[in-house]
Amino acid sequence: MHDLFHTFQDKRILVTGHTGFKGSWLTRILTNAGAEVSGLALKAEPNSLYEVCGGLGEKESTILDIRNRELVDEYFSNKNFDGIFHLAAQPLVLRSYKEPVETFDTNVMGTAHVLNGTLQFEASPWVVVVTTDKVYENVEKLQGYVEDDALGGKDPYSASKSATEMVVKAWRNLAFADGTLKINSARAGNVIGGGDTAENRLLPDLIRGFMQNKKTTIRNPDSVRPWQHVLDPLSGYLMMGQKLMANAPIPPSLNFGPSEDTKLTVKEMAEYACDLWSGSAGFEVINDPNALAETGLLWLSSMLANNELGWVNKLDARAAIRWTLDWHRNVKNSSALEEMDRQIAAYFKMNP
Repeated sequence: MHDLFHTFQDKRILVTGHTGFKGSWLTRILTNAGAEVSGLALKAEPNSLYEVCGGLGEKESTILDIRNRELVDEYFSNKNFDGIFHLAAQPLVLRSYKEPVETFDTNVMGTAHVLNGTLQFEASPWVVVVTTDKVYENVEKLQGYVEDDALGGKDPYSASKSATEMVVKAWRNLAFADGTLKINSARAGNVIGGGDTAENRLLPDLIRGFMQNKKTTIRNPDSVRPWQHVLDPLSGYLMMGQKLMANAPIPPSLNFGPSEDTKLTVKEMAEYACDLWSGSAGFEVINDPNALAETGLLWLSSMLANNELGWVNKLDARAAIRWTLDWHRNVKNSSALEEMDRQIAAYFKMNP
Protein backbone atom coordinates (compact mmCIF):
# COMPACT_ATOMS: atom_id res chain seq x y z
CA MET A 1 0.00 0.00 0.00
CA HIS A 2 1.29 3.47 -0.89
CA ASP A 3 2.47 5.61 2.03
CA LEU A 4 -0.23 8.22 1.31
CA PHE A 5 -2.87 5.52 1.57
CA HIS A 6 -1.66 4.53 5.05
CA THR A 7 -1.96 8.19 6.12
CA PHE A 8 -5.64 8.43 5.29
CA GLN A 9 -6.77 4.94 6.28
CA ASP A 10 -9.73 5.16 8.69
CA LYS A 11 -9.53 8.98 8.72
CA ARG A 12 -12.71 11.05 8.45
CA ILE A 13 -12.19 13.32 5.45
CA LEU A 14 -14.55 15.86 3.90
CA VAL A 15 -14.27 16.63 0.19
CA THR A 16 -16.31 19.62 -0.91
CA GLY A 17 -17.14 19.55 -4.59
CA HIS A 18 -17.03 15.74 -4.61
CA THR A 19 -19.50 15.56 -7.50
CA GLY A 20 -17.18 17.57 -9.75
CA PHE A 21 -14.42 16.16 -11.95
CA LYS A 22 -11.40 16.66 -9.66
CA GLY A 23 -13.51 16.05 -6.57
CA SER A 24 -14.67 12.70 -7.95
CA TRP A 25 -11.12 11.49 -8.55
CA LEU A 26 -9.98 12.70 -5.12
CA THR A 27 -12.95 11.03 -3.43
CA ARG A 28 -12.19 7.73 -5.12
CA ILE A 29 -8.51 7.86 -4.17
CA LEU A 30 -9.44 8.47 -0.55
CA THR A 31 -12.07 5.71 -0.46
CA ASN A 32 -9.53 3.32 -1.99
CA ALA A 33 -7.14 4.37 0.79
CA GLY A 34 -9.68 3.30 3.37
CA ALA A 35 -10.78 6.77 4.46
CA GLU A 36 -14.30 7.53 5.66
CA VAL A 37 -15.15 10.15 3.07
CA SER A 38 -17.98 12.64 3.34
CA GLY A 39 -18.92 14.75 0.34
CA LEU A 40 -20.52 18.20 0.21
CA ALA A 41 -21.50 19.60 -3.18
CA LEU A 42 -24.15 20.57 -5.65
CA LYS A 43 -26.05 17.79 -7.41
CA ALA A 44 -23.93 16.06 -10.03
CA GLU A 45 -24.42 17.34 -13.56
CA PRO A 46 -25.94 14.97 -16.14
CA ASN A 47 -23.39 12.55 -17.65
CA SER A 48 -20.70 13.76 -15.21
CA LEU A 49 -18.13 11.31 -13.90
CA TYR A 50 -19.84 11.13 -10.51
CA GLU A 51 -23.23 10.40 -12.06
CA VAL A 52 -21.85 7.82 -14.47
CA CYS A 53 -20.12 6.04 -11.58
CA GLY A 54 -23.27 6.12 -9.47
CA GLY A 55 -21.30 7.20 -6.43
CA LEU A 56 -17.69 6.72 -5.45
CA GLY A 57 -17.89 4.71 -2.25
CA GLU A 58 -18.12 7.72 0.03
CA LYS A 59 -19.71 7.24 3.45
CA GLU A 60 -21.98 10.26 3.13
CA SER A 61 -22.99 12.57 0.28
CA THR A 62 -24.70 15.85 1.12
CA ILE A 63 -26.17 18.05 -1.61
CA LEU A 64 -25.82 21.64 -0.44
CA ASP A 65 -25.09 25.03 -2.01
CA ILE A 66 -22.12 26.57 -0.18
CA ARG A 67 -23.43 30.05 -1.07
CA ASN A 68 -26.06 29.52 1.65
CA ARG A 69 -24.30 30.42 4.90
CA GLU A 70 -27.14 29.24 7.13
CA LEU A 71 -27.09 25.76 5.59
CA VAL A 72 -23.29 25.59 5.70
CA ASP A 73 -23.27 26.54 9.39
CA GLU A 74 -25.94 23.96 10.11
CA TYR A 75 -23.89 21.31 8.31
CA PHE A 76 -20.66 21.99 10.21
CA SER A 77 -22.39 22.43 13.58
CA ASN A 78 -22.41 18.68 14.21
CA LYS A 79 -19.43 17.46 12.17
CA ASN A 80 -16.01 16.28 13.28
CA PHE A 81 -13.48 15.57 10.52
CA ASP A 82 -9.78 14.70 10.55
CA GLY A 83 -9.25 16.95 7.51
CA ILE A 84 -11.00 18.84 4.72
CA PHE A 85 -10.20 19.26 1.03
CA HIS A 86 -12.19 22.21 -0.29
CA LEU A 87 -12.70 21.88 -4.06
CA ALA A 88 -16.27 23.18 -4.44
CA ALA A 89 -16.15 26.01 -6.97
CA GLN A 90 -17.35 27.46 -10.26
CA PRO A 91 -14.29 26.29 -12.26
CA LEU A 92 -14.83 27.57 -15.81
CA VAL A 93 -13.38 30.78 -17.24
CA LEU A 94 -15.90 31.21 -20.06
CA ARG A 95 -18.86 30.54 -17.77
CA SER A 96 -17.56 33.26 -15.45
CA TYR A 97 -18.09 35.84 -18.20
CA LYS A 98 -21.75 34.83 -18.42
CA GLU A 99 -22.23 34.39 -14.66
CA PRO A 100 -19.74 36.75 -12.98
CA VAL A 101 -21.74 37.40 -9.80
CA GLU A 102 -22.56 33.73 -9.34
CA THR A 103 -18.88 32.90 -9.83
CA PHE A 104 -17.86 35.32 -7.07
CA ASP A 105 -20.69 34.09 -4.83
CA THR A 106 -19.48 30.50 -5.10
CA ASN A 107 -15.72 30.92 -5.18
CA VAL A 108 -15.32 33.78 -2.71
CA MET A 109 -18.29 33.79 -0.34
CA GLY A 110 -18.74 30.02 -0.59
CA THR A 111 -15.16 29.53 0.56
CA ALA A 112 -15.65 32.07 3.35
CA HIS A 113 -18.73 30.14 4.51
CA VAL A 114 -16.87 26.81 4.52
CA LEU A 115 -13.86 28.18 6.38
CA ASN A 116 -15.97 30.13 8.84
CA GLY A 117 -18.17 27.13 9.58
CA THR A 118 -15.14 24.91 10.06
CA LEU A 119 -13.50 27.41 12.41
CA GLN A 120 -16.63 28.36 14.33
CA PHE A 121 -17.64 24.78 15.09
CA GLU A 122 -14.10 23.33 15.28
CA ALA A 123 -15.11 20.81 12.65
CA SER A 124 -11.57 19.96 11.48
CA PRO A 125 -7.94 20.65 12.43
CA TRP A 126 -7.00 21.60 8.84
CA VAL A 127 -8.35 22.62 5.45
CA VAL A 128 -6.63 22.51 2.06
CA VAL A 129 -8.32 25.05 -0.21
CA VAL A 130 -7.82 24.32 -3.91
CA THR A 131 -7.63 27.42 -6.08
CA THR A 132 -5.91 27.67 -9.50
CA ASP A 133 -2.84 28.72 -11.46
CA LYS A 134 -4.89 31.72 -12.58
CA VAL A 135 -4.64 33.46 -9.21
CA TYR A 136 -1.45 35.21 -10.37
CA GLU A 137 -1.32 38.61 -12.06
CA ASN A 138 -0.51 37.28 -15.51
CA VAL A 139 2.15 39.25 -17.38
CA GLU A 140 2.80 36.46 -19.93
CA LYS A 141 6.29 35.77 -18.55
CA LEU A 142 8.26 32.76 -19.74
CA GLN A 143 9.29 31.64 -16.26
CA GLY A 144 6.79 29.86 -14.07
CA TYR A 145 4.99 31.87 -11.41
CA VAL A 146 6.14 31.24 -7.85
CA GLU A 147 4.07 31.40 -4.70
CA ASP A 148 5.26 34.89 -3.74
CA ASP A 149 4.36 36.48 -7.09
CA ALA A 150 1.63 39.12 -7.14
CA LEU A 151 -1.95 37.86 -7.30
CA GLY A 152 -4.53 39.29 -9.65
CA GLY A 153 -7.08 38.48 -12.34
CA LYS A 154 -8.51 40.16 -15.43
CA ASP A 155 -11.51 37.90 -16.01
CA PRO A 156 -14.23 37.13 -13.45
CA TYR A 157 -12.98 33.60 -12.80
CA SER A 158 -9.35 34.58 -12.22
CA ALA A 159 -10.37 37.56 -10.12
CA SER A 160 -12.69 35.41 -8.00
CA LYS A 161 -9.94 32.87 -7.37
CA SER A 162 -7.44 35.58 -6.49
CA ALA A 163 -10.03 36.95 -4.06
CA THR A 164 -10.46 33.42 -2.71
CA GLU A 165 -6.78 33.47 -1.80
CA MET A 166 -7.44 36.66 0.18
CA VAL A 167 -10.25 34.86 2.01
CA VAL A 168 -7.85 32.01 2.80
CA LYS A 169 -5.28 34.46 4.16
CA ALA A 170 -7.85 36.29 6.27
CA TRP A 171 -9.26 33.11 7.83
CA ARG A 172 -5.77 31.76 8.29
CA ASN A 173 -5.06 34.79 10.46
CA LEU A 174 -8.32 34.29 12.35
CA ALA A 175 -7.48 30.62 12.87
CA PHE A 176 -3.93 31.42 13.96
CA ALA A 177 -5.26 33.63 16.73
CA ASP A 178 -7.62 30.85 17.76
CA GLY A 179 -4.99 28.12 17.39
CA THR A 180 -7.39 25.36 16.38
CA LEU A 181 -7.29 25.33 12.56
CA LYS A 182 -4.62 25.30 9.82
CA ILE A 183 -5.61 26.59 6.39
CA ASN A 184 -3.45 26.15 3.28
CA SER A 185 -4.05 26.75 -0.40
CA ALA A 186 -3.06 24.58 -3.37
CA ARG A 187 -2.70 26.05 -6.85
CA ALA A 188 -2.82 23.85 -9.94
CA GLY A 189 -3.45 24.34 -13.64
CA ASN A 190 -5.45 22.80 -16.46
CA VAL A 191 -6.04 19.19 -15.45
CA ILE A 192 -7.14 16.49 -17.86
CA GLY A 193 -8.27 12.94 -17.28
CA GLY A 194 -10.93 10.34 -17.86
CA GLY A 195 -14.50 11.41 -17.27
CA ASP A 196 -14.14 15.16 -17.74
CA THR A 197 -17.25 16.27 -19.64
CA ALA A 198 -16.95 20.05 -19.26
CA GLU A 199 -17.66 22.19 -22.29
CA ASN A 200 -15.09 24.57 -23.79
CA ARG A 201 -12.20 22.45 -22.52
CA LEU A 202 -9.87 21.26 -25.23
CA LEU A 203 -9.53 17.54 -24.56
CA PRO A 204 -13.18 16.90 -23.58
CA ASP A 205 -14.23 18.80 -26.73
CA LEU A 206 -11.85 16.69 -28.84
CA ILE A 207 -13.10 13.44 -27.29
CA ARG A 208 -16.71 14.42 -28.04
CA GLY A 209 -15.62 15.03 -31.62
CA PHE A 210 -13.90 11.63 -31.74
CA MET A 211 -17.03 9.89 -30.47
CA GLN A 212 -19.27 11.68 -32.98
CA ASN A 213 -16.74 11.54 -35.84
CA LYS A 214 -16.89 15.34 -36.16
CA LYS A 215 -14.20 17.94 -36.45
CA THR A 216 -13.54 19.90 -33.27
CA THR A 217 -13.10 23.65 -33.41
CA ILE A 218 -10.25 25.01 -31.32
CA ARG A 219 -9.40 28.53 -30.18
CA ASN A 220 -6.05 30.18 -29.58
CA PRO A 221 -3.88 27.48 -31.24
CA ASP A 222 -0.59 29.08 -30.14
CA SER A 223 -1.53 29.46 -26.47
CA VAL A 224 0.40 27.42 -23.90
CA ARG A 225 -1.53 25.86 -21.05
CA PRO A 226 -0.24 24.03 -17.94
CA TRP A 227 -1.88 20.71 -18.78
CA GLN A 228 -1.36 17.79 -16.45
CA HIS A 229 -3.15 14.59 -15.58
CA VAL A 230 -5.62 15.00 -12.73
CA LEU A 231 -3.80 12.43 -10.57
CA ASP A 232 -0.62 14.54 -10.45
CA PRO A 233 -2.00 17.61 -8.61
CA LEU A 234 -4.29 15.40 -6.50
CA SER A 235 -1.25 13.54 -5.21
CA GLY A 236 0.15 16.95 -4.22
CA TYR A 237 -3.01 17.85 -2.32
CA LEU A 238 -2.80 14.54 -0.49
CA MET A 239 0.84 15.19 0.40
CA MET A 240 -0.23 18.52 1.89
CA GLY A 241 -2.87 16.70 3.90
CA GLN A 242 -0.27 14.19 5.03
CA LYS A 243 1.95 16.98 6.35
CA LEU A 244 -0.97 18.69 8.08
CA MET A 245 -2.11 15.40 9.61
CA ALA A 246 1.36 15.02 11.12
CA ASN A 247 1.45 18.64 12.35
CA ALA A 248 4.56 19.13 10.23
CA PRO A 249 5.53 22.61 8.96
CA ILE A 250 4.27 23.43 5.47
CA PRO A 251 4.22 26.64 3.36
CA PRO A 252 0.86 28.44 3.36
CA SER A 253 0.47 28.01 -0.42
CA LEU A 254 1.95 25.58 -2.92
CA ASN A 255 1.97 25.34 -6.72
CA PHE A 256 1.45 22.01 -8.46
CA GLY A 257 2.25 22.62 -12.11
CA PRO A 258 3.41 20.50 -15.06
CA SER A 259 7.00 19.59 -15.81
CA GLU A 260 9.03 22.39 -17.36
CA ASP A 261 9.99 20.29 -20.38
CA THR A 262 6.46 19.41 -21.49
CA LYS A 263 5.02 22.71 -22.66
CA LEU A 264 2.50 22.11 -25.42
CA THR A 265 0.50 24.66 -27.38
CA VAL A 266 -3.22 24.14 -27.93
CA LYS A 267 -2.51 23.09 -31.51
CA GLU A 268 0.27 20.66 -30.55
CA MET A 269 -1.95 19.03 -27.95
CA ALA A 270 -4.83 18.71 -30.42
CA GLU A 271 -2.55 17.21 -33.06
CA TYR A 272 -1.14 14.66 -30.63
CA ALA A 273 -4.60 13.59 -29.41
CA CYS A 274 -5.86 13.24 -32.99
CA ASP A 275 -2.84 11.14 -33.91
CA LEU A 276 -3.56 8.77 -31.01
CA TRP A 277 -7.25 8.32 -31.82
CA SER A 278 -7.75 6.04 -34.80
CA GLY A 279 -10.24 7.46 -37.30
CA SER A 280 -10.22 10.95 -35.81
CA ALA A 281 -12.02 13.57 -37.88
CA GLY A 282 -9.42 16.09 -36.73
CA PHE A 283 -9.91 19.73 -35.81
CA GLU A 284 -10.13 23.18 -37.29
CA VAL A 285 -8.97 26.49 -35.91
CA ILE A 286 -11.48 29.31 -35.53
CA ASN A 287 -10.47 32.94 -35.33
CA ASP A 288 -13.31 34.87 -33.78
CA PRO A 289 -12.50 38.59 -33.42
CA ASN A 290 -15.29 38.88 -30.86
CA ALA A 291 -14.08 35.98 -28.73
CA LEU A 292 -13.62 36.55 -25.02
CA ALA A 293 -10.04 37.16 -23.94
CA GLU A 294 -8.04 34.15 -22.71
CA THR A 295 -4.48 33.91 -21.42
CA GLY A 296 -1.81 33.25 -24.05
CA LEU A 297 0.95 31.95 -21.78
CA LEU A 298 0.53 30.61 -18.28
CA TRP A 299 2.99 28.47 -16.32
CA LEU A 300 3.69 27.55 -12.72
CA SER A 301 6.92 26.80 -10.92
CA SER A 302 6.55 23.78 -8.63
CA MET A 303 10.01 24.10 -7.09
CA LEU A 304 8.65 24.80 -3.61
CA ALA A 305 6.37 21.74 -3.66
CA ASN A 306 9.31 19.66 -4.84
CA ASN A 307 11.56 20.94 -2.07
CA GLU A 308 9.00 20.84 0.74
CA LEU A 309 7.03 17.71 -0.16
CA GLY A 310 9.21 15.82 -2.61
CA TRP A 311 6.34 16.18 -5.10
CA VAL A 312 6.95 15.76 -8.83
CA ASN A 313 4.81 15.11 -11.88
CA LYS A 314 4.79 11.44 -12.80
CA LEU A 315 3.05 12.02 -16.13
CA ASP A 316 4.22 14.54 -18.71
CA ALA A 317 1.69 16.24 -21.00
CA ARG A 318 1.76 13.55 -23.68
CA ALA A 319 1.44 10.76 -21.12
CA ALA A 320 -1.49 12.62 -19.57
CA ILE A 321 -3.20 12.72 -22.97
CA ARG A 322 -2.55 9.00 -23.51
CA TRP A 323 -3.95 8.08 -20.09
CA THR A 324 -7.06 10.18 -20.75
CA LEU A 325 -7.74 8.65 -24.16
CA ASP A 326 -7.04 5.15 -22.80
CA TRP A 327 -9.64 5.73 -20.09
CA HIS A 328 -12.29 6.64 -22.65
CA ARG A 329 -11.41 3.67 -24.88
CA ASN A 330 -11.35 1.14 -22.02
CA VAL A 331 -14.50 2.32 -20.30
CA LYS A 332 -16.54 0.92 -23.20
CA ASN A 333 -15.61 -2.60 -22.08
CA SER A 334 -15.57 -2.13 -18.31
CA SER A 335 -17.01 0.66 -16.16
CA ALA A 336 -16.03 4.18 -15.22
CA LEU A 337 -15.35 3.11 -11.64
CA GLU A 338 -13.20 0.16 -12.70
CA GLU A 339 -11.14 2.40 -14.99
CA MET A 340 -10.67 4.94 -12.21
CA ASP A 341 -9.45 2.20 -9.89
CA ARG A 342 -7.11 0.78 -12.54
CA GLN A 343 -5.47 4.14 -13.24
CA ILE A 344 -5.28 5.10 -9.55
CA ALA A 345 -3.54 1.81 -8.74
CA ALA A 346 -1.16 2.19 -11.69
CA TYR A 347 -0.33 5.79 -10.82
CA PHE A 348 0.52 5.17 -7.16
CA LYS A 349 2.72 2.21 -8.11
CA MET A 350 4.84 4.46 -10.32
CA ASN A 351 8.15 5.77 -9.07
CA PRO A 352 8.50 9.59 -9.06
